[in-house]
Amino acid sequence: MFNIEHICDDELALERLSHEFSQHLKLGDVCLLLGEIGAGKTFFTIKIYEHLGGNPDLAGSPSFTIVNHYPLADKDFYHVDLYRLDGVVEEDSIDQEEWMTPNGYSFIEWAERMEDWKPSSGFILNFRYHGEGRAVKIKAI
Repeated sequence: MFNIEHICDDELALERLSHEFSQHLKLGDVCLLLGEIGAGKTFFTIKIYEHLGGNPDLAGSPSFTIVNHYPLADKDFYHVDLYRLDGVVEEDSIDQEEWMTPNGYSFIEWAERMEDWKPSSGFILNFRYHGEGRAVKIKAI
């Protein structure tokens, strides 16, 4: 089972971790990203998208749109940000069918707001501050 913690002293180390992690993804994976504002969730997600062959200039934070769909060859890449939603998000209160796809990847920031919901395949990534850098704990679901 995939269960590791990495200490990233700077942005370059976080980018290297995103590259390494992207090699473990398989179609249909959902990644639940937890952690404080500014802890690296959006940066990490955009770097994953880039490592999978996407154009990072087309990607950005979906804080105001909730769900962004980024082009990725013949696959789907969804970047979801639940930060702006109030309180706990009930499983049936957002259209998960829009961004849950067996032909791609879904990254959900502020996933702790989706109480009692876990995908069948993917990872939980917990980001936290570690001095000037970040610590990222990654666990397979």
